[in-house]
Amino acid sequence: MGGNSHVRFLGGNGAEKPLTYPVHQEVDIMKRRPLSRQLRVQVLARDNYRCKMCGRTKDEVSLEVDHIKPIVDGGTDELDNLATLCRDCNRGKAAYRFSDYTSMVVVPDGIEDRFKFFHDDKLGDFEQYHFYLYYKEGIHSGPMTKKFHHTWRISGSKYDSSSDHVALENRRKAEEAQVFLKKIRDELISEAKRLG
Repeated sequence: MGGNSHVRFLGGNGAEKPLTYPVHQEVDIMKRRPLSRQLRVQVLARDNYRCKMCGRTKDEVSLEVDHIKPIVDGGTDELDNLATLCRDCNRGKAAYRFSDYTSMVVVPDGIEDRFKFFHDDKLGDFEQYHFYLYYKEGIHSGPMTKKFHHTWRISGSKYDSSSDHVALENRRKAEEAQVFLKKIRDELISEAKRLG
């Protein structure tokens, strides 16, 4: 069966509205049941209650269980075709095509190891620090010409009053790395891009 099929459904005001979707196999939308609570919990637990695309957790965003390959494209309710996504990624994932849930990552694990760290000379009453992440767009060889950048400061009084400057810098560096990572994820998601 090919082409488009039309199904009528009731809108919010009770009026009938046509729904058009491409048919790649016969799917009886009326008989499709929602995923069981048990299966949803199993998927969420397998994915450590973390969005497979952006990495945000249940403490940061609302999480949903979604089909990697849509039912209308022949996908199933099997565990290996389900993934945890946050609401933002689930709404924006139409720009992507995935073969399995492990290919959904927007920011690869361990990307923090590629952050370049710089500490400027003292700037007035502040110690100023930077993270950079250099990357290139596309698959072509050549230099990495794009970058993400994040700056933060520690006030001179806080820096001077610290009994251990290195520990203060390391603690703030770890905190700011997480802020930078979130900033990168948010930007990539808003532009429907991902880092490879």
